Formats: sequence, C-alpha cells, structure tokens
Amino acid sequence: MADNAAMPSSPDSTLPTPHRTDAARSDSAVRAQAAQLLIAPTALEALTLEEALTVVDYMAPLAIDAGVTIVYEGETDDGGFMLLVLAGEVTVESEPVQFDEDNLLVRVLGPGSLMGELSLLDGAPRSATCVASTDIFAAVLTRERFLELLRQDPRVGAKLLLAVSQRLADHLRATTHKLKLFAQMNKVLSAELARNSARR
Repeated sequence: MADNAAMPSSPDSTLPTPHRTDAARSDSAVRAQAAQLLIAPTALEALTLEEALTVVDYMAPLAIDAGVTIVYEGETDDGGFMLLVLAGEVTVESEPVQFDEDNLLVRVLGPGSLMGELSLLDGAPRSATCVASTDIFAAVLTRERFLELLRQDPRVGAKLLLAVSQRLADHLRATTHKLKLFAQMNKVLSAELARNSARR
C-alpha cells in the first residue's frame, strides 16, 4: 500500500494526512486486509484477490478522527478519490429539502464498504455528505493514482473500471426497483384516497 499518494482534502482542511498505525499492523497485514475487503460483496466482488492486491498497491492508508466530514454534498474540488473502509463507520447524509432541517441519514458504511467510486470516473459533484461517525482506518485511491494504474497495468485498470461500472449498474437497478415500488404504493394510496372521498 502506497505511503505518499496525493490525499483528499476537505474544504476546511480538517482531513488528516495519511499515516501508518502502530497497532500491531504490518504493511503486509494491512495490504491483505484491504484486498480481502475490496472484493467483499459490499465493494468490488468482480475483482479477483490477485487483482485486488494490485489495486491496493496504488492506495494509501488514511486515519480519520470521529466527527470529521470526509466529503461534502456538491463538492467538486477534492480531486476525486475512492475510499475503502477498513475499520470504523461512516454515515452517509443528504441535504434536506427544507433549509432549516437537519441532514437526512441515508445509510451507515462499515468495514468493506466503498464510497466515492463514481468520482474516479467523472469528477462530478459529490452526491452526499460522508462523516466519520467513529475513528476510521481506510485505504484511499485517488484519481491520480487510478490513472497511473491504468497506464502501468492496463489489464487490472480495465478490470477495476469494469468492477466499478458493475457496482454502479447494480445500484441503478436497485434504485429503479425502489422507484417502481414507490410508484405502486402511490397508486394504491391514491386509489384509497379517491374511494374515501367518494364515500363522503
């Protein structure tokens, strides 16, 4: 796992610089753990373990304190990076419709979860705010290192692209299914309201 890869920074520069931890973690142990988590069902299971080990070699370790905002919804100037949670939890929040309301909790990410993989591809504004709800230990792949991987090992780089695309497609299918369910529920509720109105 790389030591000195360019790391992301938040608008208020609170994101700590990467560093190794001494909690009985050798480089090889962290590398193996990151590779295993990278091919977990919650991450990029389309990769083989060998391919995951190659990808991890382009990632850098990062420790993040609890309470630190990792990315902000709408942010575009963080350079683009994908983060793999190795330990700890990250909350994914979305801005509310009403200005005076708190952010909406979308989901909680634990070990083996990925965030930010879309930014490797398009650099578009972040779709949600991610906050470290506990102390986090993670592995980060910046867009710069991702492009370096594509140049130096095109086969693994292409496989990573395919795995990310498959993950995004799975998310899109899941979202489409949820939208269909919501549409059906809305249809049922509308029909029930119409029946109730007719009885009056």
